[in-house]
Amino acid sequence: MLGIVIVSFRSDDRTVAFVREELSRIRIPYRLVVVDNGGSQDSNLKERLPDATVLRAENKGYAAGCNLGARWLREHVDPDAILFSNNDLRFHSDDVVDTLYKELFRHDDVGAIGPCIVGKDGRRQSPEPYQGLWNRYVWMYLLTPFLSLERKVEKFRLDYSEKASEGYHYKLMGSFLMVRADAFFEAGCFDENTFLYAEEPILSERLSAIGKRCWFCPSVTIIHEHGAVIGSSYKRKEMDRMQFRSMAYYYRCYRKYPAWEISLVSMLYRLIQTVR
Repeated sequence: MLGIVIVSFRSDDRTVAFVREELSRIRIPYRLVVVDNGGSQDSNLKERLPDATVLRAENKGYAAGCNLGARWLREHVDPDAILFSNNDLRFHSDDVVDTLYKELFRHDDVGAIGPCIVGKDGRRQSPEPYQGLWNRYVWMYLLTPFLSLERKVEKFRLDYSEKASEGYHYKLMGSFLMVRADAFFEAGCFDENTFLYAEEPILSERLSAIGKRCWFCPSVTIIHEHGAVIGSSYKRKEMDRMQFRSMAYYYRCYRKYPAWEISLVSMLYRLIQTVR
């Protein structure tokens, strides 16, 4: 059986609409858990979603919210797969979830699977390759005046998602991600030391440590209105700082960059953002 976890943050209407309009298209049996992450006292998700389990939670971040929902499912339902989903999505076809569920168990070493996720601009958002600390936060910007657009795209693999074919990839986008339940819990779930961002590469590293990999399934597509809720709740600079903190944690703890190197990159990155 499939378990589905939605972390809802100040977005009751959007969550209800997503459940009614999109999840209703799923054909296989599933159990839905909605984590009301830091919801207001007047939130009425329980009344509006009577067929779902709604868990009220202090907002400790996206990873913690997902883990809370997943652990409830393990305790009460024991699903063989769990789908983590945002509420700002639209299914391109009715068979998205059914296809991912079937494909997830075709390969013994696959711990997570994701569809083709397309933004409102029509561009793919997943999958992505590993990107080193310096390339991601320094050379990407400092070398721009000296590289043609074609060379920049080639060097930093900026067209990776657009060219990606079905198969194994380093990381998938967490906005719509299905995992084997046993592998997810064996890997230690999401790392709750991050509040937002870096959940996907950290999960990739944790799955890799137990011999599991990520599989991209482009035969089914999700349309993603990326950051609709987060963008309305946090200012752009605050989001950038939050993202860098989470990524710095990932590079330090999972890719073993020394603290001095991360501090140096942090200083350079802040300087670059100031003069851009």
